Amino acid sequence: MGKNTRKNKITKTRTIVNRKILQRKNKEIANLKNEISKLKKYYSKDNLTNTFNKSNGIRRLQLELNRTITQNAPTTIAFIDVDNMKAINDNFGHCSGDKLLFSLGNVITTNIRKDDFVFRFGGDEFVIVFPNADKEQASKIIKRIQESISEVNQKEKLPFYISISYGISEYNGNTKIKINEFIKNADIAMYQNKNLNKANMNKEKNLVLN
Repeated sequence: MGKNTRKNKITKTRTIVNRKILQRKNKEIANLKNEISKLKKYYSKDNLTNTFNKSNGIRRLQLELNRTITQNAPTTIAFIDVDNMKAINDNFGHCSGDKLLFSLGNVITTNIRKDDFVFRFGGDEFVIVFPNADKEQASKIIKRIQESISEVNQKEKLPFYISISYGISEYNGNTKIKINEFIKNADIAMYQNKNLNKANMNKEKNLVLN
């Protein structure tokens, strides 16, 4: 075997080995990217409701507020609170309460628009973010969510009744606003809605008794 032939053979062998090493490394990198993607998804989601968690939701909401200022397009949020959650947990157990939160998260996610998103603010509280939407548009989507909740109550025949109170706040970018203040405005509106719902229920009970 000539010197050049041996050299060519060695070069070819090294090329094959290097190619295999490169293929193995590329596969390892692809697997690593896949694991990183899974971890990002895991840490950005609320495990119980499959909505965004609070930290990721707040981060995304801040981006929308920044966009509102630069693009002069409104951002609206709805603060959602489950009615009688404590009574449901106390009377039917926390597993039933968890099932309720999971169902509600699914209902909300199913009924919002493609660019909207929802995150769990804490406990039985959720914040829905409506980019490029005013109060009127957001109210229509909330109404759709409430109708879907009514369907869940009828179909699943749960031992308790799912209902929500909500407050809506719109930001048009004309003045600067802190994200906590924006959420607080919707939270205040939610409590006003909850108190109104309670007052209406008491009126209905009095009418029945009379």
